[in-house]
Amino acid sequence: MESKEVFVKAHVRVIKQKVYRFVCKSCNLVVERTCFPSQPLYCDRCRPPKVKVEKPPTKSIKSKKKLKTKESAYTSRS
Repeated sequence: MESKEVFVKAHVRVIKQKVYRFVCKSCNLVVERTCFPSQPLYCDRCRPPKVKVEKPPTKSIKSKKKLKTKESAYTSRS
């Protein structure tokens, strides 16, 4: 059984993946697909895997907010 290591803040989480052989519900072909512990219903052609959306790092957003509040405080005083 394949496993995937994912780093989550302070620890490592191991996610186990399994190769499933099944009949696709849409195209009725026998297919093999590596998936997480639940058995898939559709093949990669009928339902391709979701694309991950990258989020900006939260530290940079927080530091920008702090800078804006400091700048607005200085401009309001003068």
